[in-house]
Amino acid sequence: MKKHLIGVLLALAAVLLVFLVEQVLQPGYWIKSLLKAAAFLGAILAYAALGKQRFSETIRLRKLTKTKALLLCMLAFFAGVAVLFLCFRNQLDLAGIRESLMRKEGLTRQNCLFVFAYIIVCNSFLEEAFFRGFVFQLFRNKMLGALFSAVLFSAYHIGIFISWFNPFLFVLCLAGLAAVGLFLQWISGKYQSIAASWLIHACANIAINAVGALLIFEVL
Repeated sequence: MKKHLIGVLLALAAVLLVFLVEQVLQPGYWIKSLLKAAAFLGAILAYAALGKQRFSETIRLRKLTKTKALLLCMLAFFAGVAVLFLCFRNQLDLAGIRESLMRKEGLTRQNCLFVFAYIIVCNSFLEEAFFRGFVFQLFRNKMLGALFSAVLFSAYHIGIFISWFNPFLFVLCLAGLAAVGLFLQWISGKYQSIAASWLIHACANIAINAVGALLIFEVL
């Protein structure tokens, strides 16, 4: 019980640190990414050392088998993000989002594709390892673990898009992220590996970052 409590405190501290970096320090994108990786991986490694576990066991990373249904789910997530964007496009402040990406995140036409590639491959893995792997296992009650992980996953994104949406879309986005977190947790459990949720997460990020690239290049 003491070990699990320490794990929860480590998880909360890591997310709080990422929020403070995002909202208070506001460094360049790559510095911010390094600090986030240090916070998330530091929490995971500290907990693994406390429980004398291997890193792969702490984040539930195992080889995947029978991936046909998973491939369909990956395509569905990509298409779902695209459809949601088309549905809510007129309610989004696209110019404001473009300005935030370029001013706050420091994205340009020269570097945005490298940043988006990092988000799709590395950042999605880091988030799945932290939320669906590490945080979920802090609770013996799996339903409670899934709920805590999903809520924390949703709250963690507040610092990223707090200025992007109107209040209605902001709340809707938080609820949607929590629901996505629960679904990704279910997928991770079904395949007994965060590799499954990582691939789906990456596909969703491909769609999201495609919109970001269209904004940066002023196609939208």
